[in-house]
Amino acid sequence: MAAATIDVAVVALYLLGMVGLGYWGYRKSETLSDYLVAGRNIPIWMYVPVMSAVILGGASTVGGGGLGYQHGVSGAWLVIMLGLGTAALGLLISTNLANLKAYSLGEVLERRYDRYSGTIGALIAAVYALTIAITQTIAIGKVFSVLFGYSQTSMIVAAGVIIVLYTALGGMLTVTITDFVQWCIMTVGIFLLALPLGLSSVGGISGLTSTLDAAYFDPTGIGVDTIASYFLLYVLGIMIGQDIWQRVFTAENAETARTGTIIAGAYAVVYGIATALLGTIAVVLLPNLADPELALPRLILQIVPTGLSGLILAGFLSAMMSTADSTLLASSTLVTSDIYKRFINPGADDTTYTRVSRIVVVLLGGFMVFAAIRIGNVVNALVLAYDLLTGAIFVPVFGAFFWKRATWQGALSSICLGGVVVVVSLWAYGFSSNLPIIYGLVASTAIYVGVSLATGPPAIEKLSEWRNSLASSASN
Repeated sequence: MAAATIDVAVVALYLLGMVGLGYWGYRKSETLSDYLVAGRNIPIWMYVPVMSAVILGGASTVGGGGLGYQHGVSGAWLVIMLGLGTAALGLLISTNLANLKAYSLGEVLERRYDRYSGTIGALIAAVYALTIAITQTIAIGKVFSVLFGYSQTSMIVAAGVIIVLYTALGGMLTVTITDFVQWCIMTVGIFLLALPLGLSSVGGISGLTSTLDAAYFDPTGIGVDTIASYFLLYVLGIMIGQDIWQRVFTAENAETARTGTIIAGAYAVVYGIATALLGTIAVVLLPNLADPELALPRLILQIVPTGLSGLILAGFLSAMMSTADSTLLASSTLVTSDIYKRFINPGADDTTYTRVSRIVVVLLGGFMVFAAIRIGNVVNALVLAYDLLTGAIFVPVFGAFFWKRATWQGALSSICLGGVVVVVSLWAYGFSSNLPIIYGLVASTAIYVGVSLATGPPAIEKLSEWRNSLASSASN
């Protein structure tokens, strides 16, 4: 059943506002730096919300709530791992990333290794980022279908058009402003409205625990193997995601990048627990749902007064759109910076690159919508993205910062073999298996170390250039 007219109006006004901000960003994006990294001047009071918004999308809200509906509070582990991975990124390499003043993951790999490692790494990271955008579009389509009463397919198309429109217009400037607005809405919606009203509807925590089986409150109820799989996928994967790195590149300085990223990771952990708890509440109020990923939007329509429910659903949409726009722009940045700029038109000016990036956003956005319709499931698509990213490029990326003996031959071999092993293992064992990511990491590490030792030491000039790049950027 569709939502009340006033709820629909609230969400519709919100979506129009997002498009309006896209036009504002279009007028303000004067340079390539503005379009891709928001001029590298985001202060910490804005950086923490917008980094949090990138992390917390459809998997964290619709997917996390669905896991809470199925497994109880242990369904929070997926989002908890995303938060822990983000905090680890802040602790380990965010300072170096901010100091490099790069645009993309591929550019960082090229500086440390060679152009081919950078290009192949960028292609894999672009597939990852686009897949994340697809998962968000699926999730938004699910919420739209509940809200408006139309089919999920038609709502995915509508959501995709809106996301592509404002992202292509304003780039990172628009994404930063919209993410900040979206973070405010989803924080109010989840913590100040949905959670208190949901707990009130079931008699508080005591009422919830007395109604449901104790298994719903077992921290490991989802399974130790699943928790371990989430660690491999999400802690390691989010640390090398272009969408996360591109947000780090927007920080006004290295201290903002480090502190803000750690705080955003902590916020994500709390958010994950909240959405899983809401999913658990939905078990009591909405038993026997055919699609667990619809638990949260249907719960909101049932427990929250008309008008406020529209605001909360706008908050859910905010969480998803904030990740969808960031990952779509991230994928476009990788294609523009690491393929078009490197191989097709290396001598063009920033105006040309900005225009090309907008075109790439539209093209990738069209594929995003098509794939979202065909895939239809949030968590499976997310597993594919993180398996490929982590298994193929985690080792050479972190080796770039922490192992001076690494060579470009080792990095290139690691990326190629890791990617092949992950794809073959997914085909052999399926999406539910932990083996693809384990096999990918083992193969990637073994060949990275072995080939680097066999072909090393790395060229002194290349290694010195890398160290000088970090040092000179930090001093600027």
